[in-house]
Amino acid sequence: MRESQIMFLQYMTGLLILVFGSFHFLLISVLSPSPQKVLYIYSGINASHILVGGTLYYTWVKAVYSSLIWGSVFELLLTFLVYHVFNGFRVILSEIIPGGRAEKAITYILFIAGLIVFIWGTRTVVIGLGGGF
Repeated sequence: MRESQIMFLQYMTGLLILVFGSFHFLLISVLSPSPQKVLYIYSGINASHILVGGTLYYTWVKAVYSSLIWGSVFELLLTFLVYHVFNGFRVILSEIIPGGRAEKAITYILFIAGLIVFIWGTRTVVIGLGGGF
C-alpha cells in the first residue's frame, strides 16, 4: 500500500474516532440504559464530572455492554483507535529513525503490537456481549 493511501486511512480513522467517540460519550451521558440515570454531566465552570441521579448500577452497565448494537460500536471504535494510534507511532518512529531496514522493523513490531491490542480488546467486547462480566 502506498504511503498516501496509508495516510488517507490515518485521516479517515481520525474522523471516525471523532464520530464513534461521540457515540460513546452519548452512551455514558445522555443515552444511558435507565431513564432515571444520566451517568455523567461535565461542568465547564469548575471543570469537574458530576455523577447525577444516584448510583451507577452494575446491571445498567452490563445492559450496555451486552447489547449487540453497542458492542458493534465499541468494536468499530477499537478498530479505528488501534489503526490510528499504531500507524501514528509508526510514522513518528520512522521519521526519528530513518532507513529502510529500521522502517520495516518498526512497521512489523508495531503491527504485531497493534494486533495483540486488537485481539485483547475484541476479547473484552465478546466477553461483554456474552454477559461474562
